[in-house]
Amino acid sequence: MDELTGITVLRADGERLGPFVRRHLPAIDRAVAETGVALIRGADAEGVGDFQQALDGLGFRPLEYTERSTPRSEVGDGVFTSTEYPAREVIPQHCESSYAGAWPGRLAFYCATPAATGGATPITDVARVLEDIPAEALRTLEARGLRYVRNYGSGVGLDWREAFQTDSRDEVARFCSAGGLEWEWPEEDRLRTVRRAPATLVHPRTGHRVWFNHLVLFHQSSLPEGLRADLVALFGEDGLPNDVLFGDGDRIPDEMVAAVRAAFERRARRFGWRRHDLLVIDNMRWSHGREAFTGERRVLVSMSDLITRADRPEPALRG
Repeated sequence: MDELTGITVLRADGERLGPFVRRHLPAIDRAVAETGVALIRGADAEGVGDFQQALDGLGFRPLEYTERSTPRSEVGDGVFTSTEYPAREVIPQHCESSYAGAWPGRLAFYCATPAATGGATPITDVARVLEDIPAEALRTLEARGLRYVRNYGSGVGLDWREAFQTDSRDEVARFCSAGGLEWEWPEEDRLRTVRRAPATLVHPRTGHRVWFNHLVLFHQSSLPEGLRADLVALFGEDGLPNDVLFGDGDRIPDEMVAAVRAAFERRARRFGWRRHDLLVIDNMRWSHGREAFTGERRVLVSMSDLITRADRPEPALRG
């Protein structure tokens, strides 16, 4: 285990990535089961094909990326680019698809090209982060729950066709109905969805309560101040591409979200990507984000082990 980051590191010493993963699968599985994360470093690889061989070795059954929230490109069967936001932007901590009706249990990140500077993928233990969120804020968020409000088709953010991977409004309606999403078409080509969800869940294997939501990423306060003001002026408080409110529709104060963000910053573990690194994480034990960077950064991701919201009970509220 790396003493600086606390992340289990398995060193491949130049061995081909796919064969190394297959040969060391018990150690990788043990690390992910015990700590929720494993980093394979120093392997030899040439790109998507080697990453897919490693995924096969891990027993991944790559999932489709549906109910999308960020732009990505699919570069192989079940292999996507990481979020294609401008290099200057920081992506706040989040668990993949925690706003959705279903999400991956495991993620695998593969570094094809590290950034010249920056570009790390910090990760945070979402059970431990609960210890640093102020008790009153945590009680309030758990008691009132969350409401994710998303607007598509404004020309800012994702279009509904990209988000749901279809150009059929009927297909969107079927997806929303099956996945517990409220939806409406306020204008001919604009879609609005609402999902009510808890702030915390119980991890299916450990039984621990975990912080599992998109509050820090979707809340208005994650936007640069000037951009936030411009978007609200243009679309109104209820028309932003992504937002998250209390479950009853009241706005969550910026200072409450700032306290949660500070808890993540205190608990985050960071390592700098090296070429051909493979990071495997339990998506309900660790959140992830992205630092700003310079240069040509290329990190690929694949998702496996589907978990649905109906499968996961909410934890008992703490007094």
